[in-house]
Amino acid sequence: MAHRLRPSRERALRQIERHAFEVGPAFPASRLTSVEQQLLDGTATVVTDIEPVATILHQVAPAAGEYRLSTR
Repeated sequence: MAHRLRPSRERALRQIERHAFEVGPAFPASRLTSVEQQLLDGTATVVTDIEPVATILHQVAPAAGEYRLSTR
């Protein structure tokens, strides 16, 4: 491949389009180690535990673009 002084946007887009439809993982899937499984389970637990808190915060938080003036 020849050296190009400036990158070409069109050339980059064509390269992305060529590889956009590749199917399958880049490497074969392997079993998770015990540490990886613990991390995955812990993450799932955190997500399920934080969901009610996130719902409450969503109800309390102001809408996007809304400003609430403190009454202190």
